Amino acid sequence: MQIVRSTEEKINLAIIGSGAIAEEGYLPAAGHISNIVITHVVDIDKERAQEVAGRFGVPNALTDYRELYGKVHAAVVATPPDSHARISIDCMNHGLSVLCEKPLASSVKEAKEMVATSERTGTNLAVGMIRRLSWSSQLVKTLVETGVLGEVHRFDAEEGWEFNWPLRTGHIFQNHNSRGVIADTGPHLIDLILWILGDQKSHIIKCIDDNWGGVEANSIIEMSVGDFSRRVEGRIELSFTRRLRNTIKIYGETGCLETSTVGAKQVHFFPKGITDSPIILTSQNEQSAKSKDFVVQLSNFTDSIIDSSKKYVPAAEAIKTMALIEECYQLRRPTAQIWEMMHLDAFFSGSVNG
Repeated sequence: MQIVRSTEEKINLAIIGSGAIAEEGYLPAAGHISNIVITHVVDIDKERAQEVAGRFGVPNALTDYRELYGKVHAAVVATPPDSHARISIDCMNHGLSVLCEKPLASSVKEAKEMVATSERTGTNLAVGMIRRLSWSSQLVKTLVETGVLGEVHRFDAEEGWEFNWPLRTGHIFQNHNSRGVIADTGPHLIDLILWILGDQKSHIIKCIDDNWGGVEANSIIEMSVGDFSRRVEGRIELSFTRRLRNTIKIYGETGCLETSTVGAKQVHFFPKGITDSPIILTSQNEQSAKSKDFVVQLSNFTDSIIDSSKKYVPAAEAIKTMALIEECYQLRRPTAQIWEMMHLDAFFSGSVNG
């Protein structure tokens, strides 16, 4: 494919995978970016590819991403995670820059292969860590960096909902190597913590979940960020079955900052000693966070193809988060089940006969 050399030239972009993230995020966002033309939608389901392409006015629908070679400058890879590495590496080996959805790959080893391919081929490789782009996340990071909290002491993040993501297939639950809420929601929250605190030296202290031979739906992760001279510890709670607080809290010497884990128009600052009357910082932007953030992410990626600015989140940064996710799975222990606790209570009360 001919290299883009001018800001006047439009970028031909393909969307590989026509699931919810493409439908609700990338395809609508592309319509707000003047130097992008979505030329192809790719999906192994031919009817689905044709239907989505037709609905968004995309001229071509394919079932094999390899037919893109020589026809586009770049691709968004929005397929199930176990195919991310293979598709991205193939595309980069044929000169396409890639914006890959999270998780970047199924393992740290695969992710490193992807980064090495990007470096060898001179192509761009971005990862879709879109939550960094929200107004509230950006503000919290700035406030922490400028010392508003003083020295940061700890963090606490929770995100949980009754699972309702509009999946087109059951891949997340059907593969024998499937992973649940830790791999799905965990990368977003761990990445936000590392990014906000600005220190990538980190490790998992403890991880418990409800995986008793299936896919975990609930988990609590205890994590440390920093070294012995400046260590910040905290917890992350995740759920696919119940609604949690859905905020991230950063505690420091002067108080606590709190905002939504998915982006919001407000950040709350609770001065030290005050828990019920926060100072509320509010965005004046009228555009919804979700639509704006996808536009920014896609625009940063395509602009970087033209001017080599690398405004996007580089894939190499995702490796740190992926290593922590792998550590969670290595260290995890099962949570006690209700029936188990009832049995033990009965045993110790003497009401269970031998």
